[in-house]
Amino acid sequence: MQAIILAAGLGTRLRPHTNICPKPLFSIDGQPIIHRTINRLIEAGCNDILINTHYLAEKIQNFIYNQKYKVPIRLFNEKEILGTGGGIKNLLSHVKSFPVLIVNSDIVTDLDYKNLFKAHESHNYPVTLIMHDEYQFNTVRIENKSIVNFRSQQGTDSNIKAFTGIHIIDSLVGDYIPDNKFFSIIEAYENMIKDGHCIYAHEVKNHFWIDIGSPVGYAKASAKFMAENAFQKVWPDKPLKKMKREKLKGDGSDRTWWRYRCNDNTLIMANHGISKVEIPNLSNEEENKSRKANTEVESFVYIGNHLQKAGIPVPEIIHYDFFSGLVFVEDIGSLHFQDYIIYLNNDLNRIRQAYESIIDILIDLSTKGIINFNERFTFQTSRYDANMILSYECQYFINAFVRDFSGINISYEDIKKEFSDLAHTAMESFEWGLMHRDFQSRNIMFSNEKFYLIDFQGARFGPIQYDLASLLIDPYVSLPEDLQDHLLRYCFKKYKKVVTEVNANTFYETYKFCRLFRNLQMLGAFAFLSQKKGKKSFKQYIPLALAQLTKQIKNWSLLPCPVLTNCVEQIISKEI
Repeated sequence: MQAIILAAGLGTRLRPHTNICPKPLFSIDGQPIIHRTINRLIEAGCNDILINTHYLAEKIQNFIYNQKYKVPIRLFNEKEILGTGGGIKNLLSHVKSFPVLIVNSDIVTDLDYKNLFKAHESHNYPVTLIMHDEYQFNTVRIENKSIVNFRSQQGTDSNIKAFTGIHIIDSLVGDYIPDNKFFSIIEAYENMIKDGHCIYAHEVKNHFWIDIGSPVGYAKASAKFMAENAFQKVWPDKPLKKMKREKLKGDGSDRTWWRYRCNDNTLIMANHGISKVEIPNLSNEEENKSRKANTEVESFVYIGNHLQKAGIPVPEIIHYDFFSGLVFVEDIGSLHFQDYIIYLNNDLNRIRQAYESIIDILIDLSTKGIINFNERFTFQTSRYDANMILSYECQYFINAFVRDFSGINISYEDIKKEFSDLAHTAMESFEWGLMHRDFQSRNIMFSNEKFYLIDFQGARFGPIQYDLASLLIDPYVSLPEDLQDHLLRYCFKKYKKVVTEVNANTFYETYKFCRLFRNLQMLGAFAFLSQKKGKKSFKQYIPLALAQLTKQIKNWSLLPCPVLTNCVEQIISKEI
Protein backbone atom coordinates (compact mmCIF):
# COMPACT_ATOMS: atom_id res chain seq x y z
CA MET A 1 0.00 0.00 0.00
CA GLN A 2 1.51 3.27 -1.16
CA ALA A 3 0.47 6.84 -0.37
CA ILE A 4 1.12 10.35 -1.65
CA ILE A 5 0.88 13.42 0.57
CA LEU A 6 0.41 16.69 -1.31
CA ALA A 7 2.41 19.28 0.61
CA ALA A 8 3.52 21.83 -2.00
CA GLY A 9 0.83 24.47 -1.40
CA LEU A 10 1.58 28.10 -0.58
CA GLY A 11 -0.79 28.30 2.40
CA THR A 12 -2.12 31.71 1.32
CA ARG A 13 -5.21 31.55 3.57
CA LEU A 14 -2.97 31.22 6.61
CA ARG A 15 -0.73 34.19 5.91
CA PRO A 16 1.14 35.84 7.55
CA HIS A 17 1.75 32.73 9.66
CA THR A 18 2.86 30.71 6.64
CA ASN A 19 5.49 33.33 5.86
CA ILE A 20 7.77 31.56 8.35
CA CYS A 21 6.26 28.09 8.68
CA PRO A 22 4.83 25.94 5.87
CA LYS A 23 1.27 24.74 6.47
CA PRO A 24 2.17 21.02 6.75
CA LEU A 25 4.32 21.85 9.79
CA PHE A 26 1.57 23.66 11.69
CA SER A 27 1.23 21.74 14.90
CA ILE A 28 -1.85 19.98 16.26
CA ASP A 29 -1.42 19.23 19.95
CA GLY A 30 2.37 19.49 19.72
CA GLN A 31 2.80 17.48 16.52
CA PRO A 32 3.07 18.90 12.98
CA ILE A 33 0.08 17.95 10.83
CA ILE A 34 2.22 16.10 8.30
CA HIS A 35 3.77 14.03 11.11
CA ARG A 36 0.31 12.97 12.30
CA THR A 37 -0.70 12.07 8.73
CA ILE A 38 2.44 10.02 8.12
CA ASN A 39 1.99 8.04 11.34
CA ARG A 40 -1.66 7.32 10.58
CA LEU A 41 -0.76 6.12 7.09
CA ILE A 42 1.92 3.84 8.54
CA GLU A 43 -0.60 2.48 11.07
CA ALA A 44 -2.95 1.74 8.17
CA GLY A 45 -0.29 -0.38 6.45
CA CYS A 46 1.47 2.02 4.07
CA ASN A 47 4.99 0.80 3.36
CA ASP A 48 6.09 3.67 1.10
CA ILE A 49 5.07 7.33 1.31
CA LEU A 50 5.83 10.02 -1.28
CA ILE A 51 5.58 13.73 -0.51
CA ASN A 52 5.77 16.66 -2.91
CA THR A 53 7.12 19.98 -1.63
CA HIS A 54 7.62 23.46 -3.00
CA TYR A 55 6.98 26.35 -0.60
CA LEU A 56 9.54 26.45 2.24
CA ALA A 57 10.50 22.97 1.11
CA GLU A 58 13.74 22.89 3.08
CA LYS A 59 11.85 23.22 6.37
CA ILE A 60 9.62 20.27 5.55
CA GLN A 61 12.61 18.26 4.37
CA ASN A 62 14.62 19.02 7.49
CA PHE A 63 11.76 18.00 9.72
CA ILE A 64 11.08 14.73 7.87
CA TYR A 65 14.76 13.75 7.74
CA ASN A 66 15.10 14.30 11.49
CA GLN A 67 12.37 11.76 12.26
CA LYS A 68 12.79 8.00 12.42
CA TYR A 69 9.82 6.56 10.56
CA LYS A 70 9.35 2.83 10.15
CA VAL A 71 8.87 3.07 6.39
CA PRO A 72 10.62 5.01 3.61
CA ILE A 73 9.52 8.63 3.23
CA ARG A 74 10.51 10.00 -0.18
CA LEU A 75 10.39 13.74 -0.84
CA PHE A 76 10.22 15.38 -4.27
CA ASN A 77 10.65 19.12 -4.62
CA GLU A 78 8.70 20.96 -7.32
CA LYS A 79 10.84 23.82 -8.64
CA GLU A 80 7.66 25.41 -9.99
CA ILE A 81 4.37 24.67 -8.29
CA LEU A 82 2.27 22.31 -10.38
CA GLY A 83 -1.13 22.26 -8.65
CA THR A 84 -2.93 19.17 -7.38
CA GLY A 85 -2.95 17.43 -10.75
CA GLY A 86 0.54 18.40 -11.84
CA GLY A 87 1.93 17.45 -8.43
CA ILE A 88 0.38 13.99 -8.64
CA LYS A 89 1.60 13.45 -12.21
CA ASN A 90 5.11 14.41 -11.19
CA LEU A 91 5.11 11.60 -8.59
CA LEU A 92 3.37 8.82 -10.51
CA SER A 93 6.57 7.69 -12.23
CA HIS A 94 8.04 7.07 -8.76
CA VAL A 95 5.11 5.00 -7.53
CA LYS A 96 6.07 1.32 -7.26
CA SER A 97 2.58 -0.14 -7.44
CA PHE A 98 -1.05 0.87 -7.94
CA PRO A 99 -3.56 1.78 -6.63
CA VAL A 100 -2.10 4.66 -4.57
CA LEU A 101 -3.82 6.63 -1.83
CA ILE A 102 -3.56 10.43 -2.03
CA VAL A 103 -4.24 12.83 0.83
CA ASN A 104 -3.94 16.60 1.11
CA SER A 105 -1.51 17.73 3.81
CA ASP A 106 -3.97 20.25 5.27
CA ILE A 107 -6.57 17.64 6.25
CA VAL A 108 -6.99 16.43 9.81
CA THR A 109 -9.25 13.42 10.14
CA ASP A 110 -9.85 10.24 12.11
CA LEU A 111 -10.84 8.24 9.01
CA ASP A 112 -9.29 4.78 8.73
CA TYR A 113 -7.08 4.87 5.62
CA LYS A 114 -6.94 1.09 5.47
CA ASN A 115 -10.73 0.87 5.15
CA LEU A 116 -10.71 3.57 2.49
CA PHE A 117 -8.17 1.58 0.51
CA LYS A 118 -10.38 -1.49 0.79
CA ALA A 119 -13.33 0.55 -0.53
CA HIS A 120 -11.38 1.20 -3.71
CA GLU A 121 -10.48 -2.45 -4.08
CA SER A 122 -14.16 -3.39 -3.90
CA HIS A 123 -14.82 -2.11 -7.45
CA ASN A 124 -13.10 -1.90 -10.82
CA TYR A 125 -13.20 1.87 -11.38
CA PRO A 126 -9.95 3.88 -11.81
CA VAL A 127 -10.67 6.44 -9.06
CA THR A 128 -12.35 6.50 -5.66
CA LEU A 129 -13.10 9.88 -4.13
CA ILE A 130 -13.86 9.94 -0.42
CA MET A 131 -16.95 12.10 0.00
CA HIS A 132 -18.94 13.39 2.93
CA ASP A 133 -21.60 15.91 3.89
CA GLU A 134 -19.82 19.16 4.84
CA TYR A 135 -22.24 21.96 4.00
CA GLN A 136 -19.77 24.77 3.40
CA PHE A 137 -17.85 22.62 0.90
CA ASN A 138 -20.75 20.71 -0.71
CA THR A 139 -20.39 21.25 -4.48
CA VAL A 140 -20.04 17.73 -5.93
CA ARG A 141 -23.12 15.99 -7.35
CA ILE A 142 -23.31 12.21 -6.93
CA GLU A 143 -25.63 9.81 -8.70
CA ASN A 144 -25.57 6.03 -8.18
CA LYS A 145 -22.26 6.32 -6.31
CA SER A 146 -20.61 8.10 -9.24
CA ILE A 147 -19.44 11.68 -9.57
CA VAL A 148 -21.38 13.52 -12.26
CA ASN A 149 -20.52 17.18 -11.57
CA PHE A 150 -17.87 18.96 -9.49
CA ARG A 151 -19.39 22.43 -9.75
CA SER A 152 -22.93 22.17 -8.42
CA GLN A 153 -24.54 24.90 -6.35
CA GLN A 154 -24.66 24.54 -2.60
CA GLY A 155 -28.11 23.75 -1.30
CA THR A 156 -30.30 21.20 0.43
CA ASP A 157 -29.98 18.58 -2.32
CA SER A 158 -28.90 15.39 -0.53
CA ASN A 159 -27.00 14.26 -3.64
CA ILE A 160 -24.53 17.13 -3.38
CA LYS A 161 -21.57 16.33 -1.15
CA ALA A 162 -18.04 17.53 -0.42
CA PHE A 163 -14.71 16.05 -1.45
CA THR A 164 -12.56 15.26 1.59
CA GLY A 165 -9.24 15.70 -0.21
CA ILE A 166 -8.61 11.93 0.04
CA HIS A 167 -8.68 9.77 -3.07
CA ILE A 168 -7.33 6.45 -4.35
CA ILE A 169 -6.25 6.23 -7.98
CA ASP A 170 -5.02 3.77 -10.59
CA SER A 171 -2.36 4.52 -13.19
CA LEU A 172 -4.97 5.58 -15.79
CA VAL A 173 -5.32 8.96 -14.07
CA GLY A 174 -1.82 9.93 -15.20
CA ASP A 175 -2.96 9.81 -18.84
CA TYR A 176 -5.28 12.75 -18.16
CA ILE A 177 -2.65 15.04 -16.65
CA PRO A 178 -0.12 16.87 -18.85
CA ASP A 179 3.59 16.70 -18.01
CA ASN A 180 5.32 19.58 -16.20
CA LYS A 181 2.32 21.86 -16.26
CA PHE A 182 0.19 23.48 -13.57
CA PHE A 183 -2.98 21.43 -13.63
CA SER A 184 -5.92 20.68 -11.33
CA ILE A 185 -6.76 17.08 -10.49
CA ILE A 186 -10.44 18.05 -10.65
CA GLU A 187 -10.02 19.02 -14.31
CA ALA A 188 -8.44 15.63 -14.96
CA TYR A 189 -11.39 13.88 -13.32
CA GLU A 190 -13.86 15.98 -15.33
CA ASN A 191 -12.12 14.91 -18.55
CA MET A 192 -12.24 11.28 -17.45
CA ILE A 193 -15.98 11.54 -16.87
CA LYS A 194 -16.42 13.02 -20.37
CA ASP A 195 -14.60 9.99 -21.75
CA GLY A 196 -17.00 7.67 -19.98
CA HIS A 197 -14.89 6.65 -16.98
CA CYS A 198 -16.61 6.31 -13.62
CA ILE A 199 -15.27 8.33 -10.69
CA TYR A 200 -16.51 6.29 -7.75
CA ALA A 201 -17.89 8.18 -4.73
CA HIS A 202 -17.36 6.50 -1.38
CA GLU A 203 -19.35 8.40 1.21
CA VAL A 204 -18.25 8.39 4.87
CA LYS A 205 -20.22 9.39 7.97
CA ASN A 206 -19.79 9.79 11.72
CA HIS A 207 -16.16 10.85 11.50
CA PHE A 208 -14.01 13.87 12.30
CA TRP A 209 -12.66 15.89 9.39
CA ILE A 210 -11.48 19.44 9.10
CA ASP A 211 -9.57 21.55 6.60
CA ILE A 212 -6.94 23.48 8.56
CA GLY A 213 -6.14 25.75 5.61
CA SER A 214 -7.79 28.73 7.36
CA PRO A 215 -7.09 30.18 10.84
CA VAL A 216 -10.59 29.20 11.97
CA GLY A 217 -10.23 25.63 10.76
CA TYR A 218 -6.77 25.29 12.24
CA ALA A 219 -7.88 26.59 15.65
CA LYS A 220 -10.91 24.28 15.63
CA ALA A 221 -8.82 21.20 14.89
CA SER A 222 -6.19 22.14 17.47
CA ALA A 223 -8.77 22.79 20.17
CA LYS A 224 -10.58 19.49 19.57
CA PHE A 225 -7.54 17.25 19.99
CA MET A 226 -6.07 19.29 22.81
CA ALA A 227 -9.34 19.40 24.75
CA GLU A 228 -9.66 15.62 24.60
CA ASN A 229 -6.11 15.10 25.84
CA ALA A 230 -6.48 17.76 28.54
CA PHE A 231 -9.59 16.14 30.02
CA GLN A 232 -7.99 12.70 29.85
CA LYS A 233 -4.94 14.01 31.72
CA VAL A 234 -7.05 15.29 34.61
CA TRP A 235 -9.81 12.65 34.60
CA PRO A 236 -8.25 9.54 33.01
CA ASP A 237 -10.96 7.20 34.30
CA LYS A 238 -13.87 9.15 32.85
CA PRO A 239 -14.91 8.41 29.25
CA LEU A 240 -14.92 11.34 26.87
CA LYS A 241 -18.37 12.50 25.90
CA LYS A 242 -19.47 15.27 23.61
CA MET A 243 -17.88 18.50 24.75
CA LYS A 244 -19.57 21.84 25.07
CA ARG A 245 -17.81 25.15 25.13
CA GLU A 246 -18.76 28.73 25.84
CA LYS A 247 -16.83 31.88 25.08
CA LEU A 248 -15.94 33.91 28.14
CA LYS A 249 -15.78 37.67 28.38
CA GLY A 250 -12.32 38.95 27.57
CA ASP A 251 -10.48 41.97 28.89
CA GLY A 252 -7.65 44.13 27.59
CA SER A 253 -5.62 41.53 25.69
CA ASP A 254 -6.31 40.03 22.28
CA ARG A 255 -6.54 36.52 23.73
CA THR A 256 -9.87 34.70 23.79
CA TRP A 257 -11.03 32.53 26.67
CA TRP A 258 -13.31 29.50 26.57
CA ARG A 259 -14.86 27.21 29.17
CA TYR A 260 -14.93 23.56 28.05
CA ARG A 261 -17.34 21.14 29.69
CA CYS A 262 -17.20 17.34 29.49
CA ASN A 263 -19.43 15.27 31.74
CA ASP A 264 -19.63 17.43 34.88
CA ASN A 265 -16.05 18.67 34.64
CA THR A 266 -14.74 21.91 33.24
CA LEU A 267 -11.45 23.38 32.04
CA ILE A 268 -10.54 26.82 30.71
CA MET A 269 -8.83 27.28 27.35
CA ALA A 270 -6.82 30.40 26.60
CA ASN A 271 -6.28 31.05 22.90
CA HIS A 272 -3.22 33.27 22.39
CA GLY A 273 -3.38 32.92 18.60
CA ILE A 274 -0.89 31.28 16.26
CA SER A 275 2.60 32.04 17.51
CA LYS A 276 5.88 32.69 15.74
CA VAL A 277 7.69 29.79 17.34
CA GLU A 278 10.10 27.28 15.91
CA ILE A 279 8.94 23.86 14.79
CA PRO A 280 9.21 21.52 17.79
CA ASN A 281 11.97 18.94 17.86
CA LEU A 282 9.90 15.81 18.50
CA SER A 283 12.96 13.74 19.27
CA ASN A 284 14.19 15.99 22.09
CA GLU A 285 11.55 16.85 24.66
CA GLU A 286 14.11 18.32 27.06
CA GLU A 287 15.28 20.75 24.38
CA ASN A 288 11.71 21.92 23.87
CA LYS A 289 11.23 22.42 27.62
CA SER A 290 14.37 24.55 27.93
CA ARG A 291 13.59 26.94 25.09
CA LYS A 292 13.78 30.68 25.62
CA ALA A 293 10.34 32.26 25.71
CA ASN A 294 9.88 34.45 22.65
CA THR A 295 6.10 34.75 22.77
CA GLU A 296 3.41 35.51 25.32
CA VAL A 297 2.09 31.95 25.32
CA GLU A 298 5.51 30.51 26.12
CA SER A 299 5.92 32.91 29.05
CA PHE A 300 2.41 32.08 30.23
CA VAL A 301 3.29 28.39 30.42
CA TYR A 302 6.85 28.71 31.76
CA ILE A 303 5.93 31.25 34.42
CA GLY A 304 2.69 29.51 35.38
CA ASN A 305 4.49 26.22 35.99
CA HIS A 306 7.26 28.00 37.92
CA LEU A 307 4.80 29.85 40.18
CA GLN A 308 2.88 26.69 40.97
CA LYS A 309 6.10 24.90 41.97
CA ALA A 310 6.95 27.90 44.17
CA GLY A 311 3.64 27.56 46.01
CA ILE A 312 2.09 30.73 44.56
CA PRO A 313 -1.68 30.29 44.06
CA VAL A 314 -2.20 30.16 40.29
CA PRO A 315 -4.42 27.92 38.14
CA GLU A 316 -2.72 24.67 37.20
CA ILE A 317 -1.60 24.50 33.58
CA ILE A 318 -2.94 21.24 32.22
CA HIS A 319 -2.05 21.09 28.53
CA TYR A 320 -0.55 23.42 25.93
CA ASP A 321 0.80 23.79 22.42
CA PHE A 322 3.11 26.73 21.77
CA PHE A 323 2.57 26.95 18.02
CA SER A 324 -1.23 27.05 18.09
CA GLY A 325 -1.14 29.25 21.17
CA LEU A 326 -3.72 27.13 23.00
CA VAL A 327 -3.39 26.48 26.73
CA PHE A 328 -5.80 24.50 28.93
CA VAL A 329 -5.82 25.43 32.60
CA GLU A 330 -7.67 24.60 35.78
CA ASP A 331 -11.09 26.23 36.01
CA ILE A 332 -11.15 28.49 39.08
CA GLY A 333 -14.52 30.03 38.35
CA SER A 334 -15.49 33.52 37.22
CA LEU A 335 -15.38 35.70 40.34
CA HIS A 336 -12.75 38.41 39.95
CA PHE A 337 -11.41 40.26 42.98
CA GLN A 338 -13.08 43.39 41.61
CA ASP A 339 -16.48 41.65 41.84
CA TYR A 340 -15.59 40.13 45.21
CA ILE A 341 -14.99 43.62 46.66
CA ILE A 342 -18.37 44.74 45.30
CA TYR A 343 -19.93 41.66 46.93
CA LEU A 344 -18.52 42.80 50.32
CA ASN A 345 -20.88 45.78 50.02
CA ASN A 346 -18.64 48.48 51.53
CA ASP A 347 -17.77 46.42 54.59
CA LEU A 348 -14.44 48.19 55.11
CA ASN A 349 -13.19 45.73 57.70
CA ARG A 350 -13.67 42.72 55.39
CA ILE A 351 -12.32 44.69 52.43
CA ARG A 352 -9.20 45.54 54.43
CA GLN A 353 -8.74 41.89 55.42
CA ALA A 354 -9.16 40.78 51.81
CA TYR A 355 -6.52 43.21 50.62
CA GLU A 356 -4.16 42.17 53.37
CA SER A 357 -4.54 38.57 52.21
CA ILE A 358 -3.70 39.66 48.65
CA ILE A 359 -0.63 41.56 49.87
CA ASP A 360 0.53 38.42 51.69
CA ILE A 361 0.38 36.61 48.34
CA LEU A 362 2.20 39.53 46.70
CA ILE A 363 5.07 39.26 49.19
CA ASP A 364 5.33 35.51 48.53
CA LEU A 365 5.32 36.22 44.79
CA SER A 366 8.16 38.71 45.14
CA THR A 367 10.33 36.73 47.57
CA LYS A 368 9.53 33.06 46.95
CA GLY A 369 8.71 33.42 43.27
CA ILE A 370 12.14 34.87 42.54
CA ILE A 371 13.91 31.70 43.75
CA ASN A 372 15.11 29.73 40.72
CA PHE A 373 13.25 32.11 38.39
CA ASN A 374 15.01 31.93 35.03
CA GLU A 375 15.28 34.88 32.66
CA ARG A 376 14.44 32.56 29.77
CA PHE A 377 10.86 32.44 31.13
CA THR A 378 10.30 36.07 30.12
CA PHE A 379 9.47 37.76 26.84
CA GLN A 380 9.92 41.41 25.79
CA THR A 381 12.28 42.15 28.69
CA SER A 382 13.60 40.07 31.57
CA ARG A 383 13.75 43.00 34.01
CA TYR A 384 11.73 46.03 34.90
CA ASP A 385 14.52 48.45 34.13
CA ALA A 386 14.90 52.02 32.93
CA ASN A 387 14.52 51.08 29.27
CA MET A 388 11.25 49.30 29.98
CA ILE A 389 9.95 52.23 32.03
CA LEU A 390 10.76 54.64 29.21
CA SER A 391 9.43 52.51 26.34
CA TYR A 392 6.41 50.70 27.81
CA GLU A 393 5.19 53.34 30.25
CA CYS A 394 6.46 56.87 29.62
CA GLN A 395 6.44 56.79 25.83
CA TYR A 396 3.20 54.79 25.86
CA PHE A 397 1.61 57.52 28.00
CA ILE A 398 2.76 60.35 25.70
CA ASN A 399 1.83 58.68 22.41
CA ALA A 400 -1.40 56.90 23.31
CA PHE A 401 -2.88 59.20 25.93
CA VAL A 402 -1.38 62.68 25.62
CA ARG A 403 -1.14 62.95 21.83
CA ASP A 404 -3.67 60.49 20.35
CA PHE A 405 -6.37 60.59 23.01
CA SER A 406 -6.06 64.08 24.54
CA GLY A 407 -4.82 65.85 21.41
CA ILE A 408 -2.00 67.68 23.20
CA ASN A 409 0.90 68.52 20.90
CA ILE A 410 3.78 67.32 23.08
CA SER A 411 6.32 64.89 21.65
CA TYR A 412 8.10 62.21 23.61
CA GLU A 413 11.42 63.88 22.77
CA ASP A 414 10.25 67.03 24.61
CA ILE A 415 10.02 65.12 27.87
CA LYS A 416 12.40 62.21 27.33
CA LYS A 417 15.23 63.70 29.41
CA GLU A 418 12.91 64.28 32.36
CA PHE A 419 11.47 60.77 32.15
CA SER A 420 14.98 59.33 31.91
CA ASP A 421 16.05 61.11 35.09
CA LEU A 422 12.97 59.82 36.91
CA ALA A 423 13.52 56.25 35.71
CA HIS A 424 17.21 56.08 36.56
CA THR A 425 16.71 57.70 39.94
CA ALA A 426 14.01 55.16 40.77
CA MET A 427 16.29 52.32 39.70
CA GLU A 428 18.89 53.27 42.31
CA SER A 429 16.64 52.14 45.16
CA PHE A 430 14.95 49.06 43.67
CA GLU A 431 14.69 45.94 45.83
CA TRP A 432 14.72 43.13 43.27
CA GLY A 433 12.13 40.39 43.47
CA LEU A 434 9.61 38.85 41.09
CA MET A 435 6.95 41.25 39.87
CA HIS A 436 3.64 40.39 38.20
CA ARG A 437 3.49 43.72 36.32
CA ASP A 438 -0.33 43.83 36.09
CA PHE A 439 -1.29 43.13 39.69
CA GLN A 440 -4.83 44.53 39.73
CA SER A 441 -8.29 43.35 40.76
CA ARG A 442 -9.22 41.78 37.41
CA ASN A 443 -6.13 39.60 37.52
CA ILE A 444 -7.01 38.12 40.91
CA MET A 445 -9.73 35.47 41.28
CA PHE A 446 -11.63 34.15 44.27
CA SER A 447 -12.62 30.48 44.30
CA ASN A 448 -13.31 27.99 47.10
CA GLU A 449 -12.35 30.50 49.79
CA LYS A 450 -8.99 31.11 48.15
CA PHE A 451 -7.45 33.88 46.04
CA TYR A 452 -5.60 33.06 42.80
CA LEU A 453 -3.39 35.13 40.50
CA ILE A 454 -3.97 35.05 36.75
CA ASP A 455 -2.43 36.81 33.73
CA PHE A 456 1.06 36.29 35.07
CA GLN A 457 2.79 36.00 31.68
CA GLY A 458 4.36 39.47 32.09
CA ALA A 459 6.23 38.51 35.27
CA ARG A 460 9.90 39.46 35.44
CA PHE A 461 12.58 40.72 37.82
CA GLY A 462 11.37 43.93 39.42
CA PRO A 463 10.39 45.80 42.60
CA ILE A 464 7.48 44.71 44.79
CA GLN A 465 6.37 48.34 45.03
CA TYR A 466 5.24 48.36 41.40
CA ASP A 467 2.77 45.53 41.96
CA LEU A 468 1.69 47.12 45.22
CA ALA A 469 0.97 50.39 43.40
CA SER A 470 -0.94 48.51 40.70
CA LEU A 471 -3.15 47.01 43.41
CA LEU A 472 -3.72 50.15 45.49
CA ILE A 473 -4.40 52.73 42.74
CA ASP A 474 -6.43 50.27 40.66
CA PRO A 475 -9.26 52.34 39.06
CA TYR A 476 -11.47 49.26 38.79
CA VAL A 477 -11.99 49.40 42.58
CA SER A 478 -10.97 52.92 43.69
CA LEU A 479 -9.80 52.38 47.26
CA PRO A 480 -10.11 55.22 49.78
CA GLU A 481 -6.79 56.97 50.36
CA ASP A 482 -6.68 56.17 54.07
CA LEU A 483 -7.05 52.46 53.25
CA GLN A 484 -4.33 52.75 50.61
CA ASP A 485 -2.03 54.28 53.23
CA HIS A 486 -2.83 51.52 55.71
CA LEU A 487 -2.14 48.79 53.14
CA LEU A 488 1.12 50.44 52.11
CA ARG A 489 2.32 50.37 55.72
CA TYR A 490 1.01 46.82 56.13
CA CYS A 491 3.00 45.66 53.12
CA PHE A 492 6.20 47.25 54.39
CA LYS A 493 5.90 45.66 57.84
CA LYS A 494 5.21 42.19 56.42
CA TYR A 495 7.89 42.58 53.71
CA LYS A 496 10.52 43.65 56.26
CA LYS A 497 10.01 40.38 58.13
CA VAL A 498 11.25 38.59 55.02
CA VAL A 499 13.69 41.15 53.58
CA THR A 500 15.10 42.42 56.84
CA GLU A 501 17.60 44.88 55.38
CA VAL A 502 14.94 46.97 53.61
CA ASN A 503 14.90 50.62 54.67
CA ALA A 504 11.56 52.33 55.34
CA ASN A 505 12.37 55.63 53.58
CA THR A 506 13.75 53.82 50.55
CA PHE A 507 10.74 51.50 50.40
CA TYR A 508 8.23 54.37 50.45
CA GLU A 509 10.17 56.51 47.97
CA THR A 510 10.39 53.61 45.54
CA TYR A 511 6.66 53.11 45.94
CA LYS A 512 6.03 56.73 44.91
CA PHE A 513 8.14 56.32 41.77
CA CYS A 514 6.41 53.04 40.90
CA ARG A 515 2.98 54.57 41.54
CA LEU A 516 3.82 57.35 39.09
CA PHE A 517 5.04 54.97 36.37
CA ARG A 518 2.05 52.67 36.86
CA ASN A 519 -0.34 55.59 36.53
CA LEU A 520 1.30 56.64 33.27
CA GLN A 521 1.03 53.05 32.00
CA MET A 522 -2.65 52.82 32.95
CA LEU A 523 -3.58 56.01 31.13
CA GLY A 524 -1.70 54.89 28.04
CA ALA A 525 -3.42 51.49 28.15
CA PHE A 526 -6.94 52.84 28.75
CA ALA A 527 -6.52 55.32 25.89
CA PHE A 528 -5.10 52.74 23.50
CA LEU A 529 -7.69 50.07 24.29
CA SER A 530 -10.66 52.42 24.04
CA GLN A 531 -9.49 54.38 21.00
CA LYS A 532 -7.42 51.96 18.92
CA LYS A 533 -8.84 48.58 19.95
CA GLY A 534 -12.47 49.67 20.14
CA LYS A 535 -12.86 48.47 23.74
CA LYS A 536 -14.90 51.46 24.85
CA SER A 537 -15.52 50.21 28.39
CA PHE A 538 -11.97 51.19 29.37
CA LYS A 539 -12.67 54.87 28.71
CA GLN A 540 -14.71 55.16 31.92
CA TYR A 541 -11.58 54.58 34.02
CA ILE A 542 -9.58 57.43 32.51
CA PRO A 543 -11.00 60.27 34.70
CA LEU A 544 -10.06 58.51 37.94
CA ALA A 545 -6.58 57.56 36.69
CA LEU A 546 -6.04 61.12 35.49
CA ALA A 547 -7.22 62.55 38.83
CA GLN A 548 -4.76 60.28 40.63
CA LEU A 549 -1.92 61.39 38.37
CA THR A 550 -2.82 65.03 38.87
CA LYS A 551 -2.68 64.66 42.63
CA GLN A 552 0.63 62.78 42.46
CA ILE A 553 2.20 65.51 40.35
CA LYS A 554 0.81 68.27 42.59
CA ASN A 555 2.35 66.64 45.68
CA TRP A 556 5.52 65.44 43.95
CA SER A 557 8.73 66.24 45.84
CA LEU A 558 11.24 63.53 44.90
CA LEU A 559 12.68 64.95 41.67
CA PRO A 560 11.67 68.07 39.71
CA CYS A 561 9.56 67.27 36.63
CA PRO A 562 8.31 70.60 35.24
CA VAL A 563 7.63 69.35 31.70
CA LEU A 564 5.44 66.49 32.95
CA THR A 565 3.69 68.90 35.32
CA ASN A 566 2.98 71.29 32.45
CA CYS A 567 1.77 68.39 30.30
CA VAL A 568 -0.72 67.26 32.95
CA GLU A 569 -1.91 70.85 33.47
CA GLN A 570 -2.60 71.20 29.74
CA ILE A 571 -4.63 67.99 29.76
CA ILE A 572 -6.64 69.10 32.79
CA SER A 573 -7.33 72.54 31.33
CA LYS A 574 -8.51 70.95 28.09
CA GLU A 575 -10.76 68.55 30.01
CA ILE A 576 -12.28 71.47 31.90
